[in-house]
Amino acid sequence: MKGDPLLLGQQPEKQLGGKHLSLSSEGKDYGKADIHIHSSVGDGMAAVSAILDFVEQNTELDVIAITDHDSIEGSYQAGELASKRGYRFQVVPGMEVTTVEGHLLALYIENPVPSFRPLEETVEAIHAQGGLCIVPHPMSWLTDSISRRSLERILSSAEQSLYIDGIEIINATLAGSISNRRARNFNCKHQLAETGGSDAHFLAAVGSGLTLFPGRSAEELRQSLLQRTTQAINGTRFRLNDVGPLQIVRQQLKSRAFPYMIRHIWRNLFRAQSL
Repeated sequence: MKGDPLLLGQQPEKQLGGKHLSLSSEGKDYGKADIHIHSSVGDGMAAVSAILDFVEQNTELDVIAITDHDSIEGSYQAGELASKRGYRFQVVPGMEVTTVEGHLLALYIENPVPSFRPLEETVEAIHAQGGLCIVPHPMSWLTDSISRRSLERILSSAEQSLYIDGIEIINATLAGSISNRRARNFNCKHQLAETGGSDAHFLAAVGSGLTLFPGRSAEELRQSLLQRTTQAINGTRFRLNDVGPLQIVRQQLKSRAFPYMIRHIWRNLFRAQSL
């Protein structure tokens, strides 16, 4: 990736309007991507190798990204295994970075991005290494999400390195049930590249949220994100009943997400009452 101008950060023009692709266009070949997947390297329940085998054998995905919280190790593993095993799909390197204002997907990066830094600093760090910034589950009070105010602050910035490349308007989790409509409405105005992701923490959830793009490769997905020609759609249906209560409890204990979620909900309720 180093030194290749096609793989280094190409800033889209801020005034560029979104171009919604037409699935009925003749002569076009559209790929499917799930760019928001968690592995057992982080708080997911499936090993990286199991995720790759599942994608190969049980999905029609062309591109995936392992985006563990504040770690790029799972993504490194996925890239190495994909190279050795010759899967039909491609792997985008990435991670889900915790900023002081919420989570941010960092895609097409080579090195880990520091966590718990200001949002502006994180965005600049991602772009400095040629990466793309995608906002996952925005404006959701069920998880650590970037607020509308924070998004608008970044989008109105005159700094050339401060911009958002895309926004997740379909997130196939409970948090997404709150954020999806808000994200879609927000994007009607701002016209960022739209993405869909499973945010899978269980193997069966992989592919439940999809990003469609013209082409099949990871580089074609990247160019589509930059040109804002992606489309978010729902994928395979996943229900928590598919994994059972024991697995859910294990995952929550692994991530320690439940007490954090309660604190996050309480904090947002307090903020709403103070407005």
